[in-house]
Amino acid sequence: MLRKITRAIILAQAASAANRTLATMSDRILDDIGQSRDSFAKNTVESVRKDLDREAAAKKLANNYHKKFGTKPVTANVNPNLVGAV
Repeated sequence: MLRKITRAIILAQAASAANRTLATMSDRILDDIGQSRDSFAKNTVESVRKDLDREAAAKKLANNYHKKFGTKPVTANVNPNLVGAV
């Protein structure tokens, strides 16, 4: 349930950001990128939705792999002292 709520919030934020961006764009800019005022927000939200679906599918595939072979996911240990060194 928490994942569904998080997903809904992310999609709502994407729609809000698309509408704010749309307010600053002229018709000429929209024409240059091949979008219309009607479809810009819808296409943006659909793109975010596809990314979320792709990410969820990858996580599900990884979990199935680990369950099947009895392995554990690898977690990265990051030393905060070395983060800025690179």
